Order: sequence, then structure tokens, then C-alpha cells
Amino acid sequence: MAIISRRILRPSLGKSKIALERATKYKDVMVSHGLKARLGLFVGGELNGSIQLTAAFPNMTDATKSFVELSKNKEIIDLMDKREEDPAGHLIGPEVYRSVYGQPSPEHNILLIREYEVDRKFLPQSIEILTEADALAKDEDTNVLALYPIIADKMDTLYVVYYYSSFESMGDIIDRIGMSKEFQNLVSKANETGKLKASNVVKII
Repeated sequence: MAIISRRILRPSLGKSKIALERATKYKDVMVSHGLKARLGLFVGGELNGSIQLTAAFPNMTDATKSFVELSKNKEIIDLMDKREEDPAGHLIGPEVYRSVYGQPSPEHNILLIREYEVDRKFLPQSIEILTEADALAKDEDTNVLALYPIIADKMDTLYVVYYYSSFESMGDIIDRIGMSKEFQNLVSKANETGKLKASNVVKII
């Protein structure tokens, strides 16, 4: 199991550059503390233009310990003071998720994130479907990660992250695998246990 923390920043009009600079600084501090942190920009979907900062941990103990350490870091405190004095956008999070299928894939830089409304009792069936879907692309340059919330606003949301190495690769794999009869049958099957609510694309920067 992996623990993933996520912060999303929606920049205010005219503040995108400042927001990105601050988010980059925050990520750099996390990395300097030995964390597996990644910064991405939403380039498709309702969150287009927003910034995503994630970090991966092996367990909740490490995640909470990191949160305490970062809250005492002078550079982080300075960033929070600047945000208080001159907000650059609306911050969501940190939210925390646990992996229920797969692992994060640091080798891939394009993420297709699909959000499904799934009651907890249907998680086992959803994971079975993901296993079948993943098997269809086992020889492809892609990876699948599924997350369920621990601390978040939408506690009944299953996040399915499809990783790709490039936009071209994403398009090709969606055409050949995602649109295949076999995959679409699994999509129909998934609709019996959950409902697709949103889909966004993130480019790691």
C-alpha cells in the first residue's frame, strides 16, 4: 500500500506565475527532505490551469511525520506567510489517499485521472475490474494506480490514475486499448458499481 498526499491550487486570474513559483518552491523543499514529491499542471478537464502537488509515502506514520516536519520548516513558514499576505489562488488540501490497486509510476509524466463515485462496499468489485483492465495493457507503456480517500472532501470517490510517457502515447493507447470492445465491456461493467464523475489530465513539470 502507498499513501498519497495531494494539494491542488487554483490560481487567481493574473496570479498563475506566482502560484507556480510558490508551488515549485514547496515541492523543492519536500524533495530536499527526501520526499517523493511531484508537481503537475492540469492541462485538460474542469481543473485545467490548476496546479497539483503530490507526495508518496509507504505508510501513514511517515506521512504524518513529514507533515509535522514541514510545518516547522522556515521556508515553508515563509511561503505560508506570503500566501496569507498575498494569496495567489485557492488551495485545496492536503488531502490523503491510500492505494487500493497498483503503485505510483515516477517514470511516466502524463496522468489521466478519472474520478468515480464508488461506495466502499463496491471496492472489491471495482478492483477486480481494474485488474482485468490492467491486463489488457500489460505490454503497453502505461501503468494504473487506484486511490481511495483517507482525508478528503469526497470520501466516496475512487481515483483511477492512468500513466503515460507522452500525450502521443496516451492517444495511441486510448485508441487501441481504451476504445477496444474488451475495454468498453469493462467500462460498462464498472457502471454497475460506480459512476464516472470527472476526468482530468495532468502534465508533470
